[in-house]
Amino acid sequence: MLEIKKVPSGIPGLDDLIMGGFNVPSSVLIAGEPGTGKTTFLLQSLFEGARKGESGLYITAISEPTWLTQRYIATFSFYDESLIEKEKIVFKDIGNTLLKDPSNTIKEIEKLVESYTPQRLVIDPITPMKNYWVQSGKTRESIHELLTHLKVFSTLTLISSELTAQSLTTSVEAYMVDSVIVLSYPEEEKNVRRKYLEVLKMRGTRHRTGRNYLEIDNNGVHIVPGFS
Repeated sequence: MLEIKKVPSGIPGLDDLIMGGFNVPSSVLIAGEPGTGKTTFLLQSLFEGARKGESGLYITAISEPTWLTQRYIATFSFYDESLIEKEKIVFKDIGNTLLKDPSNTIKEIEKLVESYTPQRLVIDPITPMKNYWVQSGKTRESIHELLTHLKVFSTLTLISSELTAQSLTTSVEAYMVDSVIVLSYPEEEKNVRRKYLEVLKMRGTRHRTGRNYLEIDNNGVHIVPGFS
């Protein structure tokens, strides 16, 4: 029987829900509305991998200087500037490619992956690219091409998308990735909100279902034990 390789997610409490970590290679969609903690989740996982010797690559297409992202995450204890200086983690912005030549976006990502051969890759978010693919009528083909290419490199790919739990049922990316984790921030009472994490899909791995309390503090994202 072929054994599935797993790596720690880097999110305290999550590995207990997914039998020890993320499968490799695999693609994981982190979905949620703005403010639910998607970017913090992704970067925390990326730094965890780098601390354990992995090479990491963070790709964004929102045309925001990567130093702004690094300034934001520097407030968290998981941030380690030396990992960036040693290029264990590399930040790349492909916003200009998406703006000037969107048809070349996938080739640009593939080129970066071939250059840096990351073991853990983050695409945050995929939404701007998807918007172009929808307009061109090639959403499914484009996502399939991207995910298939990344698996050739035995990469753990973490992708964020601005989706709600309801919109996931009609989203192409949710069907095509191996795993789906939803972050939410519903208003439960008047002016009272609480963050949640829910594992909706984890291909090849048994997982616990249901919403779990999620908190973000100086250490980053973590699941509150005993609450679900």
